[in-house]
Amino acid sequence: MASSSSDSVFQRGLTKLCWHGKPAERSRLRVVYNNATLDTGSDRAAPPQVSYKTNKIKTTKYTLLTFLPKNLFEQFHRFANMYFLFVALLNFIPQVMAFGREIALIPVIGVLAVTAIKDVYEDYRRYQQDKKVNLSKCLVYNKVAKSYEPKECYRVLVGDIVKVKCNEVIPADLLLLECSENSTTCFIETANLDGESNLKQRTAVDVSLDSNGKFDPRIPIMVECEAPNAELNKFNGYVVRHLDNGRKKGLSKENLLLRGCVLRNTDYIKGIVIYAGHDTKAMKNSSGPRYKRSKLERYMNRDVIWCLVILLFLCFFSAIGSGVWLSLKWDSPEDIPYIPFDDGVRDGSKPAVEGFLRFWTFIIIYQVMIPLSLYATLEIVKFCQVYFIHQDIAMYYEEADILPVCRALNITEELGQVQHIFSDKTGTLTENKMVFKACVIGGMLFREDTTSADNAASETDGAQATADPVTDETKSTSVLTSVANGYTDEGEELTDEQKAKINEFLLLLATCNTVVVSSHSHNLSMSMLDSTTMPSSESVDTIDTAITTPNGTITSHYSRFNIQEANGSASGSVLEVPMTTFTPVKNALKKITARIRRSFINEDSSGDGLPNGEESVLSQRTLASRYEAESPDELALVKAVCKYGCRLLSRTSQSVSVYLPSAGSSPIQYEVLAVLPFDSVRKCMSVVLADERSGEIVLYTKGADNIIFDKIKCKDNNQKELLKQTRIYVNHFAKDGLRTLCMAKKVLDREMFEGWYERYTNCDLEDREAVQFSLCNMIETEMELLGATGIEDRLQEGVAESIQALEQANIKVWVLTGDKQETAINIGYACGLLPTDAAILTLNVPNADEVESALQGHLRGTLTRSGAASTASADTRPPHIPKCLIVDGKTLSHIFSGNLSKSFLRLADSCLAVLCCRTTPSQKAQIVELVKTKSKKLTLAIGDGANDVNMIRTANVGVGIEGLEGKQASMAADFSLGRFKHLVRLLFVHGHWSYDRLAIMTLYNFFKNSNLIFVLFWYQIFCMFSGQTHIDQVYLIVFHLLFTSVPPIIFAILDQDLPAHTLMAHPTLYQQGPENKLYHRYSYWIQILDSLYQSLAIFFISYLHYADADIGLWSFGTTQTVTLVFAQLIVLAFETRYWQWPFICSIVLSLVGFWVFLLILGTACLRCDPPSNPYWVMQTILSYADSWLCIMLGVIVAVVPRLVFLVFYNMVYPTDVIHYRSLLLGKSKHRDSQNLNIVFPDETPATHRTIEHL
Repeated sequence: MASSSSDSVFQRGLTKLCWHGKPAERSRLRVVYNNATLDTGSDRAAPPQVSYKTNKIKTTKYTLLTFLPKNLFEQFHRFANMYFLFVALLNFIPQVMAFGREIALIPVIGVLAVTAIKDVYEDYRRYQQDKKVNLSKCLVYNKVAKSYEPKECYRVLVGDIVKVKCNEVIPADLLLLECSENSTTCFIETANLDGESNLKQRTAVDVSLDSNGKFDPRIPIMVECEAPNAELNKFNGYVVRHLDNGRKKGLSKENLLLRGCVLRNTDYIKGIVIYAGHDTKAMKNSSGPRYKRSKLERYMNRDVIWCLVILLFLCFFSAIGSGVWLSLKWDSPEDIPYIPFDDGVRDGSKPAVEGFLRFWTFIIIYQVMIPLSLYATLEIVKFCQVYFIHQDIAMYYEEADILPVCRALNITEELGQVQHIFSDKTGTLTENKMVFKACVIGGMLFREDTTSADNAASETDGAQATADPVTDETKSTSVLTSVANGYTDEGEELTDEQKAKINEFLLLLATCNTVVVSSHSHNLSMSMLDSTTMPSSESVDTIDTAITTPNGTITSHYSRFNIQEANGSASGSVLEVPMTTFTPVKNALKKITARIRRSFINEDSSGDGLPNGEESVLSQRTLASRYEAESPDELALVKAVCKYGCRLLSRTSQSVSVYLPSAGSSPIQYEVLAVLPFDSVRKCMSVVLADERSGEIVLYTKGADNIIFDKIKCKDNNQKELLKQTRIYVNHFAKDGLRTLCMAKKVLDREMFEGWYERYTNCDLEDREAVQFSLCNMIETEMELLGATGIEDRLQEGVAESIQALEQANIKVWVLTGDKQETAINIGYACGLLPTDAAILTLNVPNADEVESALQGHLRGTLTRSGAASTASADTRPPHIPKCLIVDGKTLSHIFSGNLSKSFLRLADSCLAVLCCRTTPSQKAQIVELVKTKSKKLTLAIGDGANDVNMIRTANVGVGIEGLEGKQASMAADFSLGRFKHLVRLLFVHGHWSYDRLAIMTLYNFFKNSNLIFVLFWYQIFCMFSGQTHIDQVYLIVFHLLFTSVPPIIFAILDQDLPAHTLMAHPTLYQQGPENKLYHRYSYWIQILDSLYQSLAIFFISYLHYADADIGLWSFGTTQTVTLVFAQLIVLAFETRYWQWPFICSIVLSLVGFWVFLLILGTACLRCDPPSNPYWVMQTILSYADSWLCIMLGVIVAVVPRLVFLVFYNMVYPTDVIHYRSLLLGKSKHRDSQNLNIVFPDETPATHRTIEHL
């Protein structure tokens, strides 16, 4: 170990090296030292990391001392609570007091107490979780004891060396320094962060002193990296080592282990803490429930403002009336209808002063004109609606055990108002279970047999796929293995160039990926369990039998690859492409069979399937090995080449081991010099390999065909012909709906590569991503084309029926995909997005100057050809023919950069469907934002992958599909589903019900609150606007809290205008939401006018009835209170379409509770707070028959006009909902209303499910 003096010199040198920049630059960087090499206490970090956060997690909001002030402070930030508090405090002023002081405090104390209890419970749960995490133990290096000792996680500091064992959770963000078993790689599971269950591989940084790869914790190192941020897939920095004299070594995300990940398939790792506690990326990404404001809520807020206007108007009017009455001159004191002021008090200014004071009194009296309780009611209702969405068994995806999940609790009604749907293709409309179907290698077309492909597809349907070593792998590898060993179908030898291209193509597919090879069991959704053995004699006998069929054809057991015939009639063919390179000949079967026997069988073998008893490198790995990939495409390609003899054996950050058919029984080791990861802009991935045998350095690249073709350099006519032929095949692949990828290579000069790699790894942190992107584009040029692949991604069940139903509901569906245009069009036809009789408008204009003319040409309906790439085939069709628009990503970039968005939107709105291909994630978000902001349409985006997150977050409603690409989309979405077809039920049933219920309930709350206020207002006319109320103050305070609060909540949770099967069978019923038929701009005023009329009927019928009667003030007011309660509950009953026991019970309990409350209050309230005195009032009213008659008459006169209007309007202007309700009610044989038949359009009666109504 170096001396302490040299260490201190080194530390000072590092500090000078890292802190020479400007202060602004230093603030964006983090410098971390190894604490074990610093002269500090065991639990103290040294500068500059002394200011960094510790690893203690604290997600609680309160302590015992801060709870009361902080909670009150937060609650009074809400307008509702501030309003209640203001009114309560206003009532403490004697000059304006309307109610008793204690009574006025009941609402605000009740609201604050309920909210405080909820906050305490939630915060205590967070405290328990924090305590559990902070007190968990991890191994931290102790420089005094010179060993790793257990320490609580909250005591871990930045710069500590931490050891993590297999299946343990990473306690902080660690820079990986050492892995077990002399390996430089480890495996982690990131499901806690991004939901992806497949294993990720991480690479250790070489900072060791000795040659055995072991890290010495006493090594003085320093890490310079970016400041803490929330980017999970980004990490840039340098590590400076002691022995390298301060030389920097670049760091990336592949070297960082994030907090919350789980170590898998690795005995242990060691790392240095870079970010701790709340600085970790996991904590930076943690946030509370997302909040979105729905369209109905925006309408409601608008109408609340109108309530405020009405409140102020009533208060001003009443205040002016009070002043006017006081200013009148009376001839004698006996004529004064109110208690006069003393002569010494009354003067000319008194009416104005009294009017001002009475204004604030009326604010207290009319306070419930603003239905602030409506917000709390909405929260309760939406919470229950979300619960029932979660429990809907009809949206359960049994295969993956996925139920619908809602993460945005306040936009359930938005599901019933969707007008535009933006959908991803892969994994959303399709299965995302890739099946390798065909490939082109050096101009030679190979394709997968249909039967075998079906078998292969079935293998990947489960949580993990198992390949049988005999029946599955051996029987499918023979043809291409023999070809790769040097023979064609005719048994003739291939040329060296053909053999090299085939081997390099297989090598590229096996190595240019992120597939992880592991040998431990790990239950994942995207993995391939594959036993590694060579064919046995029994399996080869089966192959022989399969090959030598009577008609001499190649059966499905043999022909995993069929070389296309010249007439395009190969068995199981899906491509009608002429082939000129290879032609299968029937008489070559015996030669192929003999070659297979010579390759795999020898009478003297030891049973391993190798001649002369040679030991197979594959047979040594009889234990199950597993392929795990971040992308289903990569898994399908690696699995395909594995079945055809080229097997990926192992992978580390520095090397990759593969088995090639042409290499005999020995594996080939390649040194991995660089990996250029895939990104959505470059649309390709590259790997630089060095062959240990020849020392040649080769860059292998795979990516989108349009990107790779632009990188190809044709040196002669043969390569030009190869490029042309490959383009033809790729286009045919795409037309058959296959996903296409192209492969290329480039031989690199070692000196050139080393200079390039030095620049790539040591670029500045400030603009590292941009510089690395430029360097990737620089090296990925002048490449040689190897071939292309076609992968099938089948449609999900029910997608076509779902899209048809959505279009019938007048919802426009746009598909935004990154696939090739021909592939996207094929899928568009297959899923019904593009009708067969539709006119296709294509916008595929590479030149920015021609985009505007192409748009205008389509808008004018004339054929405008902007070069060969711009085509339109719809202009000559009749006007009634539906039009569909297809646009590519390059044209979209021109549209957004050229301010042509409005023209594009006009054209898209005139089309039945829009299909955008070759789009980037940012373009998807731009399209959604364009429609949402410019068209003012309610948008929904649905996707399954990380590239769909931007689109999902931009839309009004985001829906994620939990698929094979992890859970990033579903975690970022408002709603999560298992399949695309479940979206139809989510919208047509739950969305329709939620909008219908919430719209009616919101308007009903406006009605009942204003109804009470108008009754109070009419009495003020007769009491000279004095501020006296004729209804007891207790009744007024608890009227909306106890008497009429529960039935509207039950209604909004359970009511149904139509059963689920009817809504699913008739998509046009969905239109009442998008067209705002239930809650439009006049709905509020209709309710206000009705409440105004009912208040007149209720007040003046009672007034006329008691005009000459000797009855007290409180009896008069209590009669009207009873009439109000009955009338408002009956109005709600008119709105109810689905009577069930919870709603009936809520009505009964409300009435019973109302009577009991009034009787108890009338009995117990001997001396209540004056001027109210309800003692024995209720008992007195019940004893008179005319009081009952007055109540009944008031209710009838109040509610009958509303009933007559509803009946008349529904008869003259029936909606679709009313029409279908009448049909259901008119059937003699009615369905049991307590059960719902769950019917999906593609289901047969035998598959219908009946579930109990939620």
